[in-house]
Amino acid sequence: MTRECNRTSVRVVEAIADATNTDVLDLQPPLYDAIDPSALDQLVTGAESVSVQFDYQGHTITVRGDGTVAVDGRVYD
Repeated sequence: MTRECNRTSVRVVEAIADATNTDVLDLQPPLYDAIDPSALDQLVTGAESVSVQFDYQGHTITVRGDGTVAVDGRVYD
């Protein structure tokens, strides 16, 4: 997956879609049912020492301030 969007929340959705072989539009429930996407974007933007972890669709999502998004430990960039 190539990083075409700077928004962390969009990259999370793209990563989970890729990990589950699901179209981003078909992900249920939507990301905002697990975490506030705007808050996630604001929290990690420009904060390289920040790491946020949460569960979504039965997977552990880890987001780091350097832009790294991991699904169950597998890094997507």
